Amino acid sequence: MDRIRLFIDELSKEESTPELTNIYSSEVPQSEICRENLYNYLQRIKSNNTKVMLIGEAPSYHGCRLSGIAFTCEENFTEDIIPGIMGKDMGYKIFSDGKPEKELSASIVWPKLKEWYEIHGSVPLLWNICPFHPHKENNNMSNRTPRKKEIEKGIKYFLKLVEIFDIQHIGCIGRKSFYTIKDINLSTSLEYLRHPSCGGKTEFERMIDEYMESLE
Repeated sequence: MDRIRLFIDELSKEESTPELTNIYSSEVPQSEICRENLYNYLQRIKSNNTKVMLIGEAPSYHGCRLSGIAFTCEENFTEDIIPGIMGKDMGYKIFSDGKPEKELSASIVWPKLKEWYEIHGSVPLLWNICPFHPHKENNNMSNRTPRKKEIEKGIKYFLKLVEIFDIQHIGCIGRKSFYTIKDINLSTSLEYLRHPSCGGKTEFERMIDEYMESLE
């Protein structure tokens, strides 16, 4: 079993709670699709040879909860976005019946990554510091901010990805991931980026443009 498959297998064994769903666990209906989409995505990123990670807070119920990929929604699987990385006809699968789900953050992040690809010929790895979906009790059709202990459960998976992908630069989309990683004292470079949700689109786009330029 390759390192990425082993990583996802370990990730899938974390137990869910009434307020935190492990979307990769076999107990969750969409888990097989989430696991396979994540594997497909990580393999494509591995081939892309990027050493940059963009890391957010946690999966949202319109996006990663169904896709298995951070800052990615099912609609991204129906579009032409980045050759060999993200888009239609690449083996990504959709769980929803009917119209694929759309997420605001995903619709902001991927167009910027398309620009990143055009500049660098590669794209950053997307991940969440808490890889499990935090929600209101017994209501997975909701979002909430992950608690400190929930974030701590995800740190080991973040560190494994840093090792597997030889990450040298980390852009933190949101303050939760920034302060968590800052406290770890990694040797990588670390940059804070405004999260695109809650009116942050313009600021996020400005900051990620500057971040792209700084890595040229």
